[in-house]
Amino acid sequence: MAAREQAGKRCIYPGCERPAVPPHPLGGPQPSFCDLEEHNALTAHHERQRLERESSRSIDEPDSGG
Repeated sequence: MAAREQAGKRCIYPGCERPAVPPHPLGGPQPSFCDLEEHNALTAHHERQRLERESSRSIDEPDSGG
């Protein structure tokens, strides 16, 4: 059952729906990111911070439309 769960593992970069890179054939844990070079721990952290700032800005700013 764990093999089936790993086969469906997705990239953990915010908004990415691509499958995570498969585990190395010689062993080790399966990577958490897809094969896109810009999807890594550092850029994912920056993207989460950016999304958090945007969401807090949208909450702080009242909707002026209407």
